[in-house]
Amino acid sequence: MYGVFMVLALLLFLAFLLLHPLGLQAVLAGREKDVQVTPSELTVFVSNASVFCYSDTLELKNLGVAGLTYALNFSLEGSAAVFELRSRSLTIPLAPAVAVKQLRLEPGASAKLGVCVKGPASAPLKLHVWDPRYPEATEQVVSVKVVYTDWWNNTFSRRVELEPVVSKDGLALFEVTGAGEVYVNGRYVRRVRSLAGLPAGSVAVVYRVGGADYLLPSQVEAWFKHRDGFLEPRGLKAPGEAIGADDRLVFAAYLTNGSGIHLYLGGGPLSQPEPKVEVLGSRVVVDGFSVDLNDFGFSSSGFSANLSGSIAYPFWRMREDYSDPGRWRLVLSGPVRTIFAFNTSGIWQYRVEAFLTVWGRGANSTLAYVWPSVEYRGIILEWLGPLVSYANATFMFECGTTCEVLPVKLEPMNETATRIVLCRDYWQPGARYGYYVLLFSKLELAELKSLGVKLSSFPGG
Repeated sequence: MYGVFMVLALLLFLAFLLLHPLGLQAVLAGREKDVQVTPSELTVFVSNASVFCYSDTLELKNLGVAGLTYALNFSLEGSAAVFELRSRSLTIPLAPAVAVKQLRLEPGASAKLGVCVKGPASAPLKLHVWDPRYPEATEQVVSVKVVYTDWWNNTFSRRVELEPVVSKDGLALFEVTGAGEVYVNGRYVRRVRSLAGLPAGSVAVVYRVGGADYLLPSQVEAWFKHRDGFLEPRGLKAPGEAIGADDRLVFAAYLTNGSGIHLYLGGGPLSQPEPKVEVLGSRVVVDGFSVDLNDFGFSSSGFSANLSGSIAYPFWRMREDYSDPGRWRLVLSGPVRTIFAFNTSGIWQYRVEAFLTVWGRGANSTLAYVWPSVEYRGIILEWLGPLVSYANATFMFECGTTCEVLPVKLEPMNETATRIVLCRDYWQPGARYGYYVLLFSKLELAELKSLGVKLSSFPGG
């Protein structure tokens, strides 16, 4: 009898193996997972104003160990104003209302689902996936981290992260050309990803400090390059206009170690503050910061610059210095800065063309690009550029491209005034001679040691 029982038990065990393979046994016993969901952790940017959707964010796969077809259920742990899973043929609402819909996966099959979410939402959320017939073998949990933002929409597909290292905290006036050249306080720093070809309204600038993001006012300006390299601003770019290689994205930020600037690219246009410049005769007022324009330059409380300068030729035995007056005209006014053009009369065969940028919204600074030129052909006894005074302001001089052709020197007049000498006893063939930069600021300027750059794509941050 014992032998008969042993034979029957062996036959039953063999039959069980035939009907239930080892893989199925492992799945039924809950010792092995047969459903895979990736990623197991997901970060989503959430707005309380609109629904953000991230396509093909989650991938679900039937590993096929047991050879079973699974009917997967979904549930959300936590609350959200809207939370949906979407594929091409299926929408599964999980918040605020829950619709009981299942996703069928045959052995070896996979499916990709997008996530749509709107705040307010609790953080973190947990997404549960399982087949109620085989919970131990199929249940997976995805942790969904919620990051709030009320400025961003996820049409922005790329992000350029600028990571400054400074030796001195302070104000930084940024100009990023369409070709990707980054200038800080008038000085070339480095090159980043090109902005050329993007719509002007598809770029957003965000200041990050202490783990918080702040949308910075910015503007995109149209600049035109002449054959001799002379660059002049022409106006503001409309949101739908493409950014050219010489156009400029401009914004201001206060830099410290640990702060960052993020340029979001490719998104929909965001609203910007309205320009607040007032031109009251010869006075320019931007958010309480004022600059006075005159026939020879500009001045403000604590600083001034005589852009016209002077020139001396060997015409007569007695030396005589000539200085031409100039005229100002408004070029553009945006949410960040206003630009005026200055042109001297050219009566004495030399010219100064300058573009004065007046920065408002707390920056309280002026940055001038100055382009000197001479028509006179012969010996010049002396050609003096601006006399600058900065009794109550931070001053910076950047020679730009002028020093490539002129022997420029700075001659301090006293502790708070400097004369810029363009040349002495120097023959001039007659042309524009590059540009130099004059920067006056009521705030201390940042001293930048380096500027790191990283590129991110979305979703995923």
